[in-house]
Amino acid sequence: MHATQVTFRSASRALVVCSSLLWAGCVSTPPAGPGLAVAPTQPATVPVQAIDPTPALDQARRRLREARHRGAQVASAARMLDRAESAAAGGQTLRALRLARRADVLAEVAMNDHFAVLARAEYAELRQRTRLSERQAADMRAAEQAMAAREYRQAYDVLARINQTTRLAELAYRVARGDSLWRIAARPDVYDNGFLWPLIFQANRHQLSSPSDLAVGVELSIPRHPTVEAIYEALVTSGGLGKGQVSIGLPRVAESGPD
Repeated sequence: MHATQVTFRSASRALVVCSSLLWAGCVSTPPAGPGLAVAPTQPATVPVQAIDPTPALDQARRRLREARHRGAQVASAARMLDRAESAAAGGQTLRALRLARRADVLAEVAMNDHFAVLARAEYAELRQRTRLSERQAADMRAAEQAMAAREYRQAYDVLARINQTTRLAELAYRVARGDSLWRIAARPDVYDNGFLWPLIFQANRHQLSSPSDLAVGVELSIPRHPTVEAIYEALVTSGGLGKGQVSIGLPRVAESGPD
């Protein structure tokens, strides 16, 4: 009887100790044995975001308006945008998004092609200009590089600016006693070539009745950047062709054109 009570008390103490350890988290749950399935972990629910084609449609519309304003051929881009808007109206949001992006790209390509034509025309005109400054020559080379990289809009902006400057650039010269158009044209700060006097005469026909009609004090407007064609005509008029090397002042920087 006494031994039975001791055994019962020892079992009671062991049960209390195991309960305490299990409560403290020191007793781990035994792994599942063979044939016992473990419940799978449920994946987290990710909310599905709605596709909104509105921003892409707005971007395509803006690009198309700009391309039309510039005079680009945008028929393909316009048709693509119509398809995108129809898809959006029918609730096909993903299709509308894709078509709107295509329309945007087509409008950009059309505008770049348009600027390619404009840039080439400006480039051809600028290559006929003479006496470009070092800065203008450097900008022209930068435009050539932009054209080679098919960045025609950037090239056009640069070339158009240079052309506008060279078209309007003039030197104001006030006639002094003993001057003649030949002497003025031969000045180093003008053309450094007396045979180019017809350039001055043509630019001042509104106030000169003849090449010899020079009054002291008259202010002449002298083009700073005459074209090669204008120089040739001036030399024909003055008889300067065949008179040796033609000098037109500061040399124009010669560069090969873009491919």
